[in-house]
Amino acid sequence: MRTSGATKISIRHGLAIALRGTPEQRVSPGNPIRTIGFDGADYAEIRSELLVGEGDAVAAGSPLFRDRKRRDIQFTAPVAGVIERIALGPRRRLASLEIRVGAGAAVRFATPAAFDRSGARQLLLESGLWTAIRLRPFGRIPDPGSLPDAIFVTAIDTSPLAADPRVALQDLRGVFARGIDLLGLLTDGPVFVCHGPGENLVAESPRIRCVQFAGPHPAGLPGTHIHRLLPVRPGRRVWQIHCQDVAAIGRLLESGEVPSERVISLAGPGVRRPRLLRVPAGSSLEDLVAGELQEGGMQILSGPVIAGRSSRFLGRHHWQITVLPEGQPRRRQGWLSSLLAIRQPEPVIPSEALEQALGLDLPVIPLLRALSVGDIETAERLGCLELLEEDLSLAKFAAGGGQDFPALLRSVLDSLESQA
Repeated sequence: MRTSGATKISIRHGLAIALRGTPEQRVSPGNPIRTIGFDGADYAEIRSELLVGEGDAVAAGSPLFRDRKRRDIQFTAPVAGVIERIALGPRRRLASLEIRVGAGAAVRFATPAAFDRSGARQLLLESGLWTAIRLRPFGRIPDPGSLPDAIFVTAIDTSPLAADPRVALQDLRGVFARGIDLLGLLTDGPVFVCHGPGENLVAESPRIRCVQFAGPHPAGLPGTHIHRLLPVRPGRRVWQIHCQDVAAIGRLLESGEVPSERVISLAGPGVRRPRLLRVPAGSSLEDLVAGELQEGGMQILSGPVIAGRSSRFLGRHHWQITVLPEGQPRRRQGWLSSLLAIRQPEPVIPSEALEQALGLDLPVIPLLRALSVGDIETAERLGCLELLEEDLSLAKFAAGGGQDFPALLRSVLDSLESQA
């Protein structure tokens, strides 16, 4: 087994965003969580078929809802409790599902000593951990029968005030390696473990490749890694998954139970003691920040300052909570500028910050112009299939929030997906 040092890639472009409230990189227990929830914003493509009703008792790991079109894809309860509320949105899409946390059993899944591809896929589907995987292009949950050209594991986070993934994994290296091995069954291509400066997180092999990234944000985004190592283009599909979800797969293999907890950062200028917390997936933000905030009005975001959202619950693909004082200036030089500014579309004006914002070797200004006018063909030709909304958050920030480039990208991707 090859154990040489990782390939090293330095990202020169990007933006360093200074923000008070840097978290102490040490994991502490979080507040008691009374409610966890699923936010429909995380599952926009899913037409949900509910498997539970309000008032039902559920065990940790039991199925809650599934995709009507792809019934093998199901979403499971991270904790035991009682279904407190289910809200449906337009076209009966799930708006939210809430569980009041309580005592109860956990579902145990069969985890034989050896798996083939079919068995690995079935375990992830039954446990609900398949939903941790995102497909590029389009950012959807991949079809269970599909085979990616590569899998990218993200073990670096350069977002402002983020948790260091190495700290989150410090007691989980063994189960992380087991999760990597199982992922390797799901592709004939490489599994890239993308991490920050330091030693490899797993031993390399002919198909498990460790790649070290360094530089300002977006050096830690999966889109940056994919662009540098195996760019998405028509006919090529890759998957991405966060390192803590990989560790969850390993813990499932070890115990037979789906782990509920994740390590997140609670940080920002509105937090009394910015630090890392161990909390259940989908935790109520109200419960999570109780007694943790500075005096005065605060805005609480699930996710990083440049790409987070207001929500009642911790998002499925969010690994931090950012707390900002309300009433801060929202111009470009103010760090809240890119979040909530709602304006009429503005011209895309070239600037050095905008050119560097993506950190990718793409024609940034022409691409942003194509997105701003809805030129689908040009946007595809210029590389938009490589991108998801998180990749354009810095562009929105650098442009002062005048155009919502992430939303424009999503509109173009949806159009391309409908034509595929």
